Amino acid sequence: MSTWPQARPQAYRLLLVCAFLAILAWIIGGFLSVKDIQTLRAAVILSLLTTVSLAVFWYASRGDPAGRTLFILLLVSFGLKLFAAYFRFATSLLADAFVYDTVGERIAAELSRGTWSGLTGVTGTEFVQTLTGLVYFLTGVSLYGITILWAWFGLLGMLFFYKAFTTAFPQGDRRLYLILILLYPSMLLWTSSLGKDALVVFFLGMATYGAARLYRRIELSGALWLAVGVAGMLMIRPHITGVFVVSFGALVLLRPIRAGLMTPVIRLTGLILFALVAGALIRTAASFVALESLSAENVGEFMQVQQERTTQGGSAFQQVNPWTPLGYAVAVPTVLFRPFPWEANNVFALIAATEGLGLLALIVFRARSVWSALRNVRRDGCLLMTLVYALLFIFFFSAIANFGIIARQRVQLFPFVFMWIAYLGAADRERRNR
Repeated sequence: MSTWPQARPQAYRLLLVCAFLAILAWIIGGFLSVKDIQTLRAAVILSLLTTVSLAVFWYASRGDPAGRTLFILLLVSFGLKLFAAYFRFATSLLADAFVYDTVGERIAAELSRGTWSGLTGVTGTEFVQTLTGLVYFLTGVSLYGITILWAWFGLLGMLFFYKAFTTAFPQGDRRLYLILILLYPSMLLWTSSLGKDALVVFFLGMATYGAARLYRRIELSGALWLAVGVAGMLMIRPHITGVFVVSFGALVLLRPIRAGLMTPVIRLTGLILFALVAGALIRTAASFVALESLSAENVGEFMQVQQERTTQGGSAFQQVNPWTPLGYAVAVPTVLFRPFPWEANNVFALIAATEGLGLLALIVFRARSVWSALRNVRRDGCLLMTLVYALLFIFFFSAIANFGIIARQRVQLFPFVFMWIAYLGAADRERRNR
């Protein structure tokens, strides 16, 4: 009997790896032919990351029911993220990357001379600038190289989200979620450049994975993933940390505890400890965005300021008031789907509009899965966490009155929406259709 059918999956994987390495060799060859020191450094970084990626991807796909698909799509996503990085350079979609590069180069030079004065700030832009400088100090200055590194971090964040999904919803549609999280255009594009977006997706995915593991089982590894993810987010975007921590609190409330007569005591103690930690984190986030207090008045003033600051440029639009039921109802499609095609005033806006319509069509097509997920939030803490996160995210980011900024920021929301879309697996759909 032929052994080919048994060996075929391994053969496919080997052929794919060979094809991937051949394409990579061609890319690196292009880097090397330039004979520029920064480009050469980028080639070295790409070579090292490729070697590490093959090991990480193999380990992540080992034992996964969709392991072969996961491994293949990780390679494809890595290649597409390299193209996305090139596209952002070619079209000048680099946002603040040049600022981080310039400041990072200065910090690296000061470190080399031993004259660095230390951190000027520990959160937000200053943290990313310092991290850029530390990377440049270790690898040498290369904007291309650090862009590849940041794109790789973004890919790992997307992998963490997949692991979170399969941990929280093991009966969900793994392949559909894989396709969405690894191949969705916004996820590829906005997490493939030097900046905050790739890093925050990396740490947000890590924290979500830790939360999902803790919901299923109290364990040290889950707590470590959660702690590192939250700490990383706190350094980059503290306000996102506040949104995530509140949503994690919803998960804690629904987590089953079986300890007999001690159950109420354990739950109350845990809630008190969580409230103390969450309060400290939320105050840190509030101070980062210059909120004097968390009163409705101060939050409203902050959102008004954000609307005025972002109502600039060709992508600006008239914002709604999310404090009213009607205003919030309008804010939901604004954050998720806009700009609509008739609102697009340039090629990039038209691309974003097409993507938004695609997401809307997918939600309609998978309406049964989305409805099933939303209907079960009262029984599943992981679902409740995704819903609370989405509701808070939409509320606060409705303050942004610029389509360009919203299109970039909502990569921090899409992974949770994708979980609703992929919530029902094939077996669930067949059972419900009977």
